[in-house]
Amino acid sequence: MMIKEKNLTNAEKKRMESLDKRIEKIQNKIAVNRKEYDAMTEELQKLLEERYPERRPEKIKTTLYEAYSHSDRSLDDILAFIEGRDDDIDW
Repeated sequence: MMIKEKNLTNAEKKRMESLDKRIEKIQNKIAVNRKEYDAMTEELQKLLEERYPERRPEKIKTTLYEAYSHSDRSLDDILAFIEGRDDDIDW
């Protein structure tokens, strides 16, 4: 239930105004920090891709496809192996 401001004393109004200012200040800090976080996350992702190029999704896809295309195994066999459900496959 929301308190109607016309029923508040001056002290209560000042307290509410103080709370509103503090809330706004924290919301602004969060917005700034979120932007900084997003920028740092993006930079980290770029650095990780530069440091570990083999982890790039395109590289992984290409490597897996090349291995599959040069293999005599079916795609189902390879996926079963990767997923650890290859107990019944004769390797």
